[in-house]
Amino acid sequence: MPAFRSVQPTSAEVTALKAKTNLASVSLGSKILGASDEFFAEASNLLKDEEAIFIPEKFNVHGKWMDGWETRRHNKSYDWTVIQLGYAGSIYGLDIDTSHFTGNHAPVVSIEGANASEAQVQEGKAEFEEILPKVDMNPGSHHYFVFEAPSKVYTHLRVNNYPDGGIARLRVYGQVVPQTLVALEGGRVDLAFVGNGGRAVACSNQHFCSPSNLLLPGRGKTMGDGWETRRSRTPGHSDWAIIKLGVSGFIENVELDTRQFCGNFPPLVTLHATVSSEDVPEGD
Repeated sequence: MPAFRSVQPTSAEVTALKAKTNLASVSLGSKILGASDEFFAEASNLLKDEEAIFIPEKFNVHGKWMDGWETRRHNKSYDWTVIQLGYAGSIYGLDIDTSHFTGNHAPVVSIEGANASEAQVQEGKAEFEEILPKVDMNPGSHHYFVFEAPSKVYTHLRVNNYPDGGIARLRVYGQVVPQTLVALEGGRVDLAFVGNGGRAVACSNQHFCSPSNLLLPGRGKTMGDGWETRRSRTPGHSDWAIIKLGVSGFIENVELDTRQFCGNFPPLVTLHATVSSEDVPEGD
């Protein structure tokens, strides 16, 4: 089990964590393989990219509608859900979010990881190991945990909820470690694709949206699914983002997609490349 520490939401360590890839994002293809109970709210809500919301007047046939995973009260054992990460990766830290769960939050949570095939997990043959022991949860709060060193590579997580209750979101911040490169038609490889280990490591501004969105699979669904900076009135102003390619290679062509950006797309873009072993190369 990796050593870890709890950090405050306002700390610089959390800012650094959020620069990593959320391996449990539905945008990366993460999905729920099973859960012990989803009576009040589905476990798939844990994987949503958007922040959890609360609608006071919204109810359903089971009671109060909640934007998260919430199990019924039983207090006999514990609840669990198994997540298949979109891409295998090494974990740097976690955010277990109980936003809007006040008197019904999960009081204690632990997390296990496994590196296995989907079939092995479904057949109960995967070997899960603890990566976060039982930790206390507060109502309506983000709980950030930073690992002292990156974890081993995992493909699946099991979230344990003691004894029952609700969790709004789970963010699993880490680095994709490709098991095999994802090839395009014709055998070419998108060197920047998150599934091949590409990641945004620095930028001048991400006021509206992170440059990490540039590397996601598929095309942008909304303006929130791209990289958008705040507006500047300074003549000659430019913003920049640095992308560390997942694998080094020769560039044959580049595609820049401004879908959904109509009155706020960049009128001009330049591209620079370098060779460096550093995450963020020196300024020169």
